Amino acid sequence: MRNPILVANCAVACGLAIAALALALPGLAAAGEKSIRIGVLTDLSSFAAASMGPGSVLATRLAVEEFGGTVLGKPIEVIQADMQSKPDLAVQVARRWYEAENVDAIVDVPASAGAIAIQGLAAQNKRIFLATVAATNELTGKACSPNTIHWGADSSALARSLVTALANDGAKTWFLMMPDYALGRDLAAHAEPLIKSLGGRIIETVFFPAGTGDFAQYLLRAKASGADAIGSGAVGLDLTTQIRQAVEFGILPSSKQKLAAFVMNLSDIHALGLQTMQGLYIVQDFYWDANTTTREFSKKFFARSQRMPNFTHSSNYSAVLAYLKAIEEAGTDDPVKVVAKLKEKPQMRFAKTSTIRRDGRALFDMQLYRVKTPAESKAPWDYLANIG
Repeated sequence: MRNPILVANCAVACGLAIAALALALPGLAAAGEKSIRIGVLTDLSSFAAASMGPGSVLATRLAVEEFGGTVLGKPIEVIQADMQSKPDLAVQVARRWYEAENVDAIVDVPASAGAIAIQGLAAQNKRIFLATVAATNELTGKACSPNTIHWGADSSALARSLVTALANDGAKTWFLMMPDYALGRDLAAHAEPLIKSLGGRIIETVFFPAGTGDFAQYLLRAKASGADAIGSGAVGLDLTTQIRQAVEFGILPSSKQKLAAFVMNLSDIHALGLQTMQGLYIVQDFYWDANTTTREFSKKFFARSQRMPNFTHSSNYSAVLAYLKAIEEAGTDDPVKVVAKLKEKPQMRFAKTSTIRRDGRALFDMQLYRVKTPAESKAPWDYLANIG
Protein backbone atom coordinates (compact mmCIF):
# COMPACT_ATOMS: atom_id res chain seq x y z
CA MET A 1 0.00 0.00 0.00
CA ARG A 2 1.49 3.31 -1.08
CA ASN A 3 1.45 6.48 0.99
CA PRO A 4 -1.01 8.55 -1.08
CA ILE A 5 -0.33 12.00 0.35
CA LEU A 6 1.52 14.46 -1.86
CA VAL A 7 2.27 17.81 -0.27
CA ALA A 8 2.78 19.70 -3.54
CA ASN A 9 3.40 23.14 -2.14
CA CYS A 10 5.95 21.88 0.36
CA ALA A 11 7.67 19.84 -2.35
CA VAL A 12 8.14 22.97 -4.43
CA ALA A 13 9.29 24.96 -1.41
CA CYS A 14 11.83 22.32 -0.43
CA GLY A 15 13.05 22.09 -4.01
CA LEU A 16 13.62 25.85 -4.11
CA ALA A 17 15.36 25.75 -0.72
CA ILE A 18 17.76 23.06 -1.91
CA ALA A 19 18.57 25.09 -5.03
CA ALA A 20 19.17 28.18 -2.91
CA LEU A 21 21.48 26.33 -0.53
CA ALA A 22 23.42 24.85 -3.43
CA LEU A 23 24.01 28.33 -4.86
CA ALA A 24 24.87 29.89 -1.51
CA LEU A 25 27.21 27.12 -0.35
CA PRO A 26 29.10 25.78 -3.38
CA GLY A 27 32.15 24.83 -1.34
CA LEU A 28 30.45 23.47 1.76
CA ALA A 29 32.77 21.22 3.77
CA ALA A 30 31.66 18.11 5.59
CA ALA A 31 30.89 18.22 9.30
CA GLY A 32 33.56 15.70 10.20
CA GLU A 33 36.70 16.66 8.26
CA LYS A 34 38.46 13.36 8.88
CA SER A 35 35.46 11.02 9.21
CA ILE A 36 31.76 10.62 8.53
CA ARG A 37 29.96 10.64 11.88
CA ILE A 38 26.46 9.15 12.20
CA GLY A 39 24.59 9.70 15.46
CA VAL A 40 21.90 7.25 16.52
CA LEU A 41 19.56 9.28 18.75
CA THR A 42 17.17 6.74 20.21
CA ASP A 43 15.31 5.56 23.31
CA LEU A 44 17.67 3.28 25.22
CA SER A 45 15.90 3.23 28.59
CA SER A 46 12.27 4.42 28.40
CA PHE A 47 8.99 2.95 27.13
CA ALA A 48 10.14 2.71 23.48
CA ALA A 49 13.52 1.11 24.20
CA ALA A 50 12.48 -2.39 23.10
CA SER A 51 11.02 -1.04 19.87
CA MET A 52 14.10 0.99 18.92
CA GLY A 53 16.97 1.27 21.43
CA PRO A 54 20.04 -1.00 21.17
CA GLY A 55 18.58 -2.62 18.06
CA SER A 56 18.59 0.72 16.25
CA VAL A 57 22.27 1.18 17.11
CA LEU A 58 23.09 -2.36 15.98
CA ALA A 59 21.21 -1.96 12.68
CA THR A 60 23.13 1.24 11.96
CA ARG A 61 26.45 -0.45 12.72
CA LEU A 62 25.54 -3.39 10.47
CA ALA A 63 24.85 -1.00 7.60
CA VAL A 64 28.23 0.68 8.08
CA GLU A 65 29.97 -2.68 8.24
CA GLU A 66 28.23 -3.91 5.10
CA PHE A 67 29.24 -0.75 3.27
CA GLY A 68 32.86 -1.39 4.19
CA GLY A 69 33.47 1.03 7.04
CA THR A 70 34.77 3.88 4.88
CA VAL A 71 33.44 6.23 2.21
CA LEU A 72 35.48 8.60 0.02
CA GLY A 73 38.52 7.51 1.98
CA LYS A 74 37.03 8.55 5.33
CA PRO A 75 36.23 6.15 8.18
CA ILE A 76 32.58 6.01 9.20
CA GLU A 77 31.90 6.43 12.92
CA VAL A 78 28.67 5.53 14.73
CA ILE A 79 27.85 7.19 18.04
CA GLN A 80 24.74 6.83 20.19
CA ALA A 81 22.72 8.67 22.84
CA ASP A 82 19.68 7.94 24.97
CA MET A 83 16.88 10.49 24.41
CA GLN A 84 14.50 8.51 26.69
CA SER A 85 11.61 9.37 24.33
CA LYS A 86 11.83 12.96 25.63
CA PRO A 87 11.66 15.54 22.80
CA ASP A 88 13.51 18.24 24.79
CA LEU A 89 16.37 15.89 25.59
CA ALA A 90 16.56 14.77 21.96
CA VAL A 91 16.89 18.37 20.79
CA GLN A 92 19.55 19.10 23.40
CA VAL A 93 21.68 16.15 22.26
CA ALA A 94 21.14 16.89 18.56
CA ARG A 95 22.21 20.52 19.00
CA ARG A 96 25.42 19.41 20.72
CA TRP A 97 26.11 16.78 18.07
CA TYR A 98 25.58 19.12 15.13
CA GLU A 99 27.23 22.22 16.61
CA ALA A 100 30.09 20.85 18.72
CA GLU A 101 30.75 17.19 17.92
CA ASN A 102 30.93 17.17 14.11
CA VAL A 103 28.05 14.76 13.54
CA ASP A 104 27.18 14.64 9.84
CA ALA A 105 23.84 12.82 10.10
CA ILE A 106 21.37 11.88 12.83
CA VAL A 107 19.09 8.84 12.52
CA ASP A 108 16.19 7.34 14.50
CA VAL A 109 14.49 9.83 16.93
CA PRO A 110 11.18 8.14 17.93
CA ALA A 111 9.49 11.29 19.29
CA SER A 112 7.77 13.30 16.55
CA ALA A 113 8.00 16.62 18.41
CA GLY A 114 11.74 16.13 18.83
CA ALA A 115 12.14 15.09 15.19
CA ILE A 116 10.47 18.29 13.96
CA ALA A 117 12.84 20.44 16.02
CA ILE A 118 15.88 18.42 14.94
CA GLN A 119 14.85 18.84 11.33
CA GLY A 120 15.17 22.59 11.84
CA LEU A 121 18.56 22.18 13.51
CA ALA A 122 19.82 20.09 10.58
CA ALA A 123 18.94 22.87 8.14
CA GLN A 124 20.46 25.58 10.35
CA ASN A 125 23.70 23.66 10.81
CA LYS A 126 23.89 22.33 7.26
CA ARG A 127 23.76 18.71 8.38
CA ILE A 128 21.49 15.78 7.49
CA PHE A 129 18.61 14.22 9.41
CA LEU A 130 17.35 10.77 8.40
CA ALA A 131 13.96 10.49 10.09
CA THR A 132 13.68 6.72 10.23
CA VAL A 133 11.20 6.36 13.11
CA ALA A 134 9.16 9.52 13.82
CA ALA A 135 5.87 9.30 11.94
CA THR A 136 4.47 12.83 11.90
CA ASN A 137 3.48 14.15 8.46
CA GLU A 138 4.75 17.58 9.48
CA LEU A 139 8.26 16.47 8.54
CA THR A 140 7.20 16.83 4.90
CA GLY A 141 4.38 19.29 5.60
CA LYS A 142 4.67 22.69 7.23
CA ALA A 143 8.01 21.78 8.86
CA CYS A 144 9.50 20.61 5.55
CA SER A 145 13.30 20.93 5.30
CA PRO A 146 15.74 20.42 2.42
CA ASN A 147 18.16 18.60 4.74
CA THR A 148 15.79 15.85 5.87
CA ILE A 149 14.74 12.54 4.35
CA HIS A 150 11.62 11.10 6.00
CA TRP A 151 12.63 7.49 5.46
CA GLY A 152 10.22 5.77 7.87
CA ALA A 153 6.45 5.35 7.57
CA ASP A 154 4.42 8.46 8.30
CA SER A 155 1.15 8.68 10.23
CA SER A 156 -0.86 9.11 7.04
CA ALA A 157 0.46 5.84 5.59
CA LEU A 158 0.04 3.97 8.88
CA ALA A 159 -3.55 5.14 9.28
CA ARG A 160 -4.55 4.63 5.67
CA SER A 161 -3.04 1.14 5.40
CA LEU A 162 -4.72 -0.22 8.53
CA VAL A 163 -8.08 1.50 8.16
CA THR A 164 -8.46 0.55 4.49
CA ALA A 165 -7.51 -3.07 5.09
CA LEU A 166 -9.95 -3.51 7.99
CA ALA A 167 -12.69 -1.68 6.12
CA ASN A 168 -12.23 -4.14 3.28
CA ASP A 169 -12.55 -6.88 5.89
CA GLY A 170 -15.93 -5.53 7.00
CA ALA A 171 -15.13 -3.12 9.85
CA LYS A 172 -17.71 -0.31 9.90
CA THR A 173 -17.55 1.09 13.42
CA TRP A 174 -14.40 2.14 15.27
CA PHE A 175 -13.21 2.96 18.77
CA LEU A 176 -9.84 4.75 18.71
CA MET A 177 -7.39 4.73 21.64
CA MET A 178 -4.57 7.16 20.99
CA PRO A 179 -1.56 8.39 22.99
CA ASP A 180 -1.86 12.04 23.94
CA TYR A 181 1.18 13.28 22.03
CA ALA A 182 2.04 14.17 18.43
CA LEU A 183 1.88 10.64 17.00
CA GLY A 184 -1.52 9.85 18.52
CA ARG A 185 -3.03 13.13 17.41
CA ASP A 186 -1.65 12.68 13.89
CA LEU A 187 -2.99 9.12 13.62
CA ALA A 188 -6.44 10.22 14.76
CA ALA A 189 -6.43 13.18 12.40
CA HIS A 190 -5.75 10.90 9.43
CA ALA A 191 -7.86 7.91 10.50
CA GLU A 192 -11.09 9.72 11.37
CA PRO A 193 -11.88 11.28 7.96
CA LEU A 194 -10.75 8.13 6.16
CA ILE A 195 -13.08 5.93 8.21
CA LYS A 196 -15.98 8.24 7.37
CA SER A 197 -15.08 8.40 3.68
CA LEU A 198 -15.17 4.59 3.54
CA GLY A 199 -18.68 4.54 4.97
CA GLY A 200 -17.66 3.83 8.55
CA ARG A 201 -18.36 5.57 11.82
CA ILE A 202 -16.24 6.46 14.85
CA ILE A 203 -18.03 5.70 18.09
CA GLU A 204 -15.41 7.38 20.25
CA THR A 205 -11.79 8.56 20.26
CA VAL A 206 -9.94 8.67 23.58
CA PHE A 207 -6.45 9.99 24.32
CA PHE A 208 -4.27 8.61 27.13
CA PRO A 209 -1.01 9.94 28.60
CA ALA A 210 2.32 8.26 27.83
CA GLY A 211 3.34 5.72 30.46
CA THR A 212 -0.22 4.75 31.34
CA GLY A 213 -0.10 1.63 33.49
CA ASP A 214 -3.83 0.94 33.67
CA PHE A 215 -5.94 0.97 30.51
CA ALA A 216 -9.01 -0.58 32.11
CA GLN A 217 -11.27 2.44 31.72
CA TYR A 218 -10.46 2.77 28.01
CA LEU A 219 -10.64 -0.93 27.21
CA LEU A 220 -13.94 -1.43 29.03
CA ARG A 221 -15.44 1.52 27.14
CA ALA A 222 -14.13 0.11 23.88
CA LYS A 223 -15.59 -3.31 24.60
CA ALA A 224 -18.95 -1.89 25.68
CA SER A 225 -19.11 0.26 22.54
CA GLY A 226 -19.52 -2.82 20.38
CA ALA A 227 -17.20 -1.31 17.77
CA ASP A 228 -16.12 -3.64 14.98
CA ALA A 229 -12.52 -2.44 15.30
CA ILE A 230 -10.56 -1.05 18.24
CA GLY A 231 -7.66 0.93 16.84
CA SER A 232 -4.69 1.49 19.14
CA GLY A 233 -1.94 4.04 18.53
CA ALA A 234 0.06 3.01 21.61
CA VAL A 235 3.80 2.34 21.26
CA GLY A 236 6.26 0.06 23.05
CA LEU A 237 5.53 -0.70 26.71
CA ASP A 238 2.22 1.17 26.56
CA LEU A 239 1.09 -1.08 23.71
CA THR A 240 2.14 -4.35 25.33
CA THR A 241 0.46 -3.31 28.61
CA GLN A 242 -2.69 -2.41 26.73
CA ILE A 243 -2.79 -5.73 24.90
CA ARG A 244 -2.12 -7.76 28.03
CA GLN A 245 -5.10 -6.06 29.67
CA ALA A 246 -7.21 -6.52 26.53
CA VAL A 247 -6.76 -10.26 26.97
CA GLU A 248 -7.83 -10.01 30.61
CA PHE A 249 -11.06 -8.28 29.52
CA GLY A 250 -11.79 -10.81 26.77
CA ILE A 251 -11.15 -8.45 23.87
CA LEU A 252 -8.36 -10.70 22.58
CA PRO A 253 -8.87 -13.18 21.09
CA SER A 254 -12.41 -12.35 19.96
CA SER A 255 -14.56 -13.01 16.94
CA LYS A 256 -16.74 -9.98 17.68
CA GLN A 257 -14.17 -7.20 17.76
CA LYS A 258 -10.85 -6.76 15.98
CA LEU A 259 -8.03 -5.14 17.94
CA ALA A 260 -5.67 -3.41 15.52
CA ALA A 261 -2.36 -1.66 16.24
CA PHE A 262 -1.33 1.28 14.11
CA VAL A 263 2.30 1.05 15.29
CA MET A 264 3.59 -2.34 16.40
CA ASN A 265 6.97 -4.01 16.36
CA LEU A 266 7.94 -7.65 16.28
CA SER A 267 9.49 -7.23 19.74
CA ASP A 268 6.03 -6.41 21.13
CA ILE A 269 4.72 -9.75 19.89
CA HIS A 270 7.77 -11.57 21.23
CA ALA A 271 7.35 -9.96 24.65
CA LEU A 272 3.79 -11.16 25.11
CA GLY A 273 3.75 -14.36 23.03
CA LEU A 274 1.36 -15.67 20.41
CA GLN A 275 -1.10 -16.99 22.97
CA THR A 276 -1.75 -13.40 24.00
CA MET A 277 -1.24 -11.62 20.68
CA GLN A 278 -2.96 -14.01 18.28
CA GLY A 279 -5.48 -12.41 15.97
CA LEU A 280 -4.13 -8.86 16.25
CA TYR A 281 -3.95 -6.91 12.98
CA ILE A 282 -0.89 -4.77 12.18
CA VAL A 283 0.74 -3.07 9.18
CA GLN A 284 4.48 -3.38 8.48
CA ASP A 285 6.89 -2.30 5.78
CA PHE A 286 9.40 -4.95 6.90
CA TYR A 287 9.15 -8.50 8.21
CA TRP A 288 12.23 -10.63 8.69
CA ASP A 289 10.85 -13.61 6.73
CA ALA A 290 9.44 -11.66 3.78
CA ASN A 291 12.16 -12.45 1.22
CA THR A 292 15.78 -13.53 0.80
CA THR A 293 17.16 -10.04 1.44
CA THR A 294 15.20 -9.52 4.66
CA ARG A 295 16.28 -12.94 5.88
CA GLU A 296 19.95 -12.24 5.16
CA PHE A 297 19.91 -8.98 7.14
CA SER A 298 17.90 -10.57 9.95
CA LYS A 299 20.33 -13.48 10.23
CA LYS A 300 23.19 -11.01 10.84
CA PHE A 301 21.09 -9.01 13.28
CA PHE A 302 20.07 -12.14 15.20
CA ALA A 303 23.66 -13.37 15.45
CA ARG A 304 24.57 -10.19 17.35
CA SER A 305 21.40 -9.66 19.40
CA GLN A 306 19.65 -13.06 19.72
CA ARG A 307 16.42 -11.53 18.41
CA MET A 308 14.91 -10.68 15.04
CA PRO A 309 14.83 -7.02 13.95
CA ASN A 310 11.82 -4.74 14.15
CA PHE A 311 10.68 -2.66 11.19
CA THR A 312 12.18 0.33 13.02
CA HIS A 313 15.58 -1.37 13.05
CA SER A 314 15.31 -2.20 9.36
CA SER A 315 14.54 1.44 8.64
CA ASN A 316 17.84 2.58 10.19
CA TYR A 317 19.74 -0.08 8.27
CA SER A 318 18.31 0.71 4.84
CA ALA A 319 18.44 4.49 5.36
CA VAL A 320 22.10 4.49 6.40
CA LEU A 321 23.05 2.26 3.46
CA ALA A 322 21.24 4.61 1.08
CA TYR A 323 22.91 7.65 2.68
CA LEU A 324 26.41 6.19 2.38
CA LYS A 325 25.84 5.12 -1.23
CA ALA A 326 24.61 8.63 -2.04
CA ILE A 327 27.83 10.10 -0.61
CA GLU A 328 29.85 7.71 -2.74
CA GLU A 329 27.86 8.46 -5.90
CA ALA A 330 27.89 12.22 -5.31
CA GLY A 331 31.64 12.15 -4.74
CA THR A 332 31.18 14.43 -1.74
CA ASP A 333 29.57 14.51 1.70
CA ASP A 334 28.14 17.98 1.06
CA PRO A 335 24.62 17.53 2.56
CA VAL A 336 22.85 19.46 -0.21
CA LYS A 337 24.40 17.30 -2.91
CA VAL A 338 23.88 14.09 -0.93
CA VAL A 339 20.16 14.78 -0.40
CA ALA A 340 19.81 15.67 -4.09
CA LYS A 341 21.48 12.37 -5.00
CA LEU A 342 19.08 10.44 -2.76
CA LYS A 343 16.13 12.03 -4.58
CA GLU A 344 17.62 11.54 -8.04
CA LYS A 345 16.67 7.89 -8.49
CA PRO A 346 14.82 5.06 -6.68
CA GLN A 347 16.59 3.68 -3.60
CA MET A 348 16.77 0.02 -2.67
CA ARG A 349 14.91 -1.09 0.41
CA PHE A 350 15.36 -4.83 1.00
CA ALA A 351 15.07 -5.87 -2.65
CA LYS A 352 12.27 -3.37 -3.31
CA THR A 353 12.57 0.16 -4.64
CA SER A 354 11.59 3.30 -2.75
CA THR A 355 11.30 6.69 -4.40
CA ILE A 356 11.85 9.96 -2.54
CA ARG A 357 9.70 12.99 -3.33
CA ARG A 358 11.11 16.50 -3.61
CA ASP A 359 9.85 17.25 -0.09
CA GLY A 360 11.88 14.34 1.31
CA ARG A 361 9.06 11.83 1.77
CA ALA A 362 10.11 8.26 0.95
CA LEU A 363 7.39 6.21 -0.76
CA PHE A 364 7.25 2.45 -0.33
CA ASP A 365 4.82 -0.43 0.04
CA MET A 366 3.32 -1.60 3.33
CA GLN A 367 1.56 -4.90 4.06
CA LEU A 368 -1.23 -5.92 6.41
CA TYR A 369 -0.39 -8.82 8.74
CA ARG A 370 -2.31 -10.89 11.24
CA VAL A 371 -0.51 -12.28 14.27
CA LYS A 372 -0.52 -16.07 13.99
CA THR A 373 -2.01 -18.49 16.45
CA PRO A 374 0.41 -20.76 18.34
CA ALA A 375 -0.68 -23.67 16.12
CA GLU A 376 0.12 -21.73 12.93
CA SER A 377 3.65 -20.83 14.01
CA LYS A 378 6.14 -23.40 12.74
CA ALA A 379 9.42 -22.04 14.12
CA PRO A 380 10.81 -19.46 16.55
CA TRP A 381 9.95 -15.88 15.47
CA ASP A 382 7.40 -17.18 12.94
CA TYR A 383 4.80 -14.70 14.13
CA LEU A 384 3.08 -12.99 11.20
CA ALA A 385 0.77 -14.03 8.37
CA ASN A 386 0.74 -11.67 5.37
CA ILE A 387 -2.88 -11.04 4.41
CA GLY A 388 -2.54 -8.15 1.97
